[in-house]
Amino acid sequence: MKTRHFFILIALVFCIFEASAQRMFAADKHTSACSYYGEAITGDIKAYTADPAAEKVVKNILSVIGLRPNFQLRAANVPNAAAVLLNSKRYILYNPKFMNEINSATGSEWAAISILAHEIGHHLNGHTLDKVGSRPETELEADEFSGFVLRKMGASLKDAQAVMGLIASLKGSHSHPAKKDRLVYIAAGWNNAGESSGNNRDVADASINKPAIVERPQVMQKPQSTIVSYSKPKAVSKSSKVNASKPESVIDDKFVASYAYFEADPKGKYYITMKGNLVQLDNNTVYMIGRLSQSNKPGYELMLSDKQYNYMYIGNGGVIINSAGKRVGHLEAR
Repeated sequence: MKTRHFFILIALVFCIFEASAQRMFAADKHTSACSYYGEAITGDIKAYTADPAAEKVVKNILSVIGLRPNFQLRAANVPNAAAVLLNSKRYILYNPKFMNEINSATGSEWAAISILAHEIGHHLNGHTLDKVGSRPETELEADEFSGFVLRKMGASLKDAQAVMGLIASLKGSHSHPAKKDRLVYIAAGWNNAGESSGNNRDVADASINKPAIVERPQVMQKPQSTIVSYSKPKAVSKSSKVNASKPESVIDDKFVASYAYFEADPKGKYYITMKGNLVQLDNNTVYMIGRLSQSNKPGYELMLSDKQYNYMYIGNGGVIINSAGKRVGHLEAR
């Protein structure tokens, strides 16, 4: 791997050039922070320009899901790594010395990469925007994202779980879940990446279910081949007319927040539930398609995302925009 030993180089650069810190974060209190171990980030935080090798790793992580960074990467004197919101700007801060040590402890260069992927997951899922900080459900979402992208990058399940198996707490805390739950979510993300690529070789134990920490509806998962890929629709008709009539439903109206219409599937029956889930009704069966959450993109308050980390954004008047900025549908109040 070309990135071999790059964190050793980063650590040296960090020590040598400490006097030339690019920015002092001390005077600017961060609004929200999701740290890898869950400890509070206090004291004077000095941030430095990230090493090109670390920037390349981040670029590779984002390239496997086709997204651009919505944050800035900085080396810093933080205990380990953290996703931070500061003056409305998003940062990922990492300690180069810690990254080098964790690679040595696990014997895997995927260790530091998985930590960066975890912190990236916090920003892409909008976890730093609620000003709450780390909590079990958001940590599990970031863990799942880490497992997903690491498999896309070529990591084995063992590689993807290496760090968590070493450092995670057995019992968990108010901010971070227990080790067994975190390993399960990493495996879930890793398995999802295999489903999306059609490669199910060396699949993790499917008999292990995700712990019911993140509330999700009890619905069947629709086969990937029939799911409308709302972030990257296969064929969006230029002149398609959305079926404006309210779809007939076996879903009780009290569970429906709004109706969703997609130009790529004008006759499809889609709903946003009161719990913020995007579901499809097909042959009297409800399928989980994605979920509604706070947006990770400036200019949009809400977004829809699926387990393959495709994103759509909700614009003015309920217009649904894909990641390329093209209208693909709209929401309509019940």
